[in-house]
Amino acid sequence: MAAERLKEKQEVTQKVQQAKKDYVEKEDKKVSTEAAEAVNMVVEVIKHLQEKNKEKALETIEKVLGKLEVLIARDPSLQLVPVNVQEQVVDFPGTVDDILEIKKVVKELIDEGELQKARDIMLNLASELDIFVTALPIGTYPAAIKVIIPLIEQEKYEEAIALLVEVLETLVVEKIVIPLPILRAEQAIERASELTKDKEDANKEELKELLEYAKEQLLLAQALGYGKISEDYKPLLEEIEKIEQILDTDQSTKNIFETLKEKLQTFMGGFNKVKEPTQMPKASNSSQEEQQQTSQQQQSNS
Repeated sequence: MAAERLKEKQEVTQKVQQAKKDYVEKEDKKVSTEAAEAVNMVVEVIKHLQEKNKEKALETIEKVLGKLEVLIARDPSLQLVPVNVQEQVVDFPGTVDDILEIKKVVKELIDEGELQKARDIMLNLASELDIFVTALPIGTYPAAIKVIIPLIEQEKYEEAIALLVEVLETLVVEKIVIPLPILRAEQAIERASELTKDKEDANKEELKELLEYAKEQLLLAQALGYGKISEDYKPLLEEIEKIEQILDTDQSTKNIFETLKEKLQTFMGGFNKVKEPTQMPKASNSSQEEQQQTSQQQQSNS
C-alpha cells in the first residue's frame, strides 16, 4: 500500500489560505492605476485606428502620454510599473516516495530521447503558488508611443497598428513562486509557536503532530527541488530533531518553536521575490566542434 501524506490540521489550513491571500494582495497593492489605464488606452487607440478615426486615436494617445508623464514625474527612477496581477496554483498530491519514483521514470525517458514525454511528466512535479505580475517598462514606453504619432497624422493606420501591437508586447511578465510545502511547514510551526508561547506545559501530542507535519512538508519541498536542497534544509531538519527530543522528555515546552519559526520565516522570505529566468546551458567548444564535424560528414556523404 502506498504511503499517504499526513492530514493538515484545520487551524493550519486556515493559516495557509490566509498567507496565500496575503502574498497576492501584497502584489496587488503595487499595481499602478495610471499605468493600467494607460495600457488599456493603447488598446483603445488600436480600435480607433481600425476604424480610421484619426482624431480619437490622437486624443487618446495624448491621454496615454499624460498618464505616463505623471508616473515618471513622481519617480524618475522607475523602471517597471505593475499593471496587473494573476495567480495560479499547482499542487502535487503525492509523497516523497512518489516523487522519487517519478524521477526514475523521467530519467529513463530522457535517456531514451523521449524529451517531450519527460517534460509532460515534469510539469506535474510542482507544488506552488505562482504570482504573475505584468509590468509596464516606463523607461521605453512613452518614446515608443510617440513614434506612432506621425504615422497616425499621415493616416498610415496599418503601420501604426503594427507598431502599437509591438508596444503592447513589450510589457514584462514577472513570476513569483511561493512553494506550498514550505508555506505549510511555516504555518504549522507558527501554530505550534502560538501553543507554546510562554507556556510551560502545552499539549505535547498536538505539538508532535504539527512538528511531524512540518517535517513531512519540508522533505516534500526538498524532493521537489525548492531552494538549495543540500544547504537550506539541513539547519531546519536539525532544529526539528532538537524539538523532537524535547517533546520526548519532561522538559518545558515554553518557546521551543521560536528558533525554528524564525529560520522558516527567513527561508520563506527568499522565495517572495521575482524568480530569475533559468539560463539554458551552452554547449562546450568540444561539443560544438563535434556537431560541426558530424554536419560536415553528413554533407559530404550526401
